[in-house]
Amino acid sequence: MKKLTLFGDMDINCYIIEYDNKCYIVDPGYEKDKIRKYVQEHNLNVLGILLTHGHIDHISAMDCFDVPVYVHENEYDNLVQNYNNVFNRYGREMGYFLEDITLTKIDESKKFSIGDKEITVIYTPGHTIGGVCYKFEEDLFTGDTLFKGVVGKWVFPTGDLEDMKKSVVNLIETQIEDVRVHPGHGESSTIGEEKHSNKFYLEWK
Repeated sequence: MKKLTLFGDMDINCYIIEYDNKCYIVDPGYEKDKIRKYVQEHNLNVLGILLTHGHIDHISAMDCFDVPVYVHENEYDNLVQNYNNVFNRYGREMGYFLEDITLTKIDESKKFSIGDKEITVIYTPGHTIGGVCYKFEEDLFTGDTLFKGVVGKWVFPTGDLEDMKKSVVNLIETQIEDVRVHPGHGESSTIGEEKHSNKFYLEWK
């Protein structure tokens, strides 16, 4: 697993889940050339792009490779709306046309094969209505749901506090403590650290 910190409207963590010379890219937010360079230097075959949710800082470079882009079925409309509003919010245009992207709707039953291993989907609404986390072995990619010591905001369109509470508590209580937590922004953590010190979880559990 490789973490790339990408810089754009804000800093974003993009992750390359790699195994057996294949990979999936999680949340290609900006700097598509940096993503392409890493993939090419390591001779990886990109199987797809996995979106934790549809906010601009997670999707602005999702045209980095011509592969399917996966988004939860409940998040699709939110992604389209964010794409259409990028000029009003950030004063810029996207570097691609949405109709040229192979957007594929998924739900939590979807499994992504990579070699003889699998990436699973965990539905975690709260930050947005269709937010998800992806799990590969002992690595959990949490987008803007769970961060080191805190949780994602629920004040954006389709966000919901009660959903966020349920998602965070369920995530922490159903994963073993050794699982590594890789958020969309900031430093990584572990489920054990969050179970014992995350103030939001400790209040909501």
